[in-house]
Amino acid sequence: MKDNVFLDTAFVIASAIESDAYHEKALELLKEIRALGIQMVTTHAIVLEIGNALARLRYRSLAIAALDSMETDDKVKIIPLTEDLLETGYKLFRSRTDKEWGLVDCVSFVAMKQLGITEALTTDQHFQQAGFAALLR
Repeated sequence: MKDNVFLDTAFVIASAIESDAYHEKALELLKEIRALGIQMVTTHAIVLEIGNALARLRYRSLAIAALDSMETDDKVKIIPLTEDLLETGYKLFRSRTDKEWGLVDCVSFVAMKQLGITEALTTDQHFQQAGFAALLR
């Protein structure tokens, strides 16, 4: 693993929900990341996506705990969702009509490219399609 990895929604969900198919693998990866002192980088778009994905009442407390932890953890850097980042992500979204990439994915890909990050904590195959390593796959 590199010095920086991208933190995707799928990883947070897998880490938080015990019944998730990737839960154990996510916890193992998290332990390894912590031991190696690797910086996790994400965007405010991912923060919003986590809040939406875990909004159901049965998961809401998990969402709040995860988001609070991300905000206070010095090993998690959250990149602001600037107008430029959103616009560039949307440009990628518009240009790839051959893919089923979501807008948040496109924003993530742009942020990763800008920051030179090649690995993502995700199960999402779209990251692989975009040329990144999906560490939970």
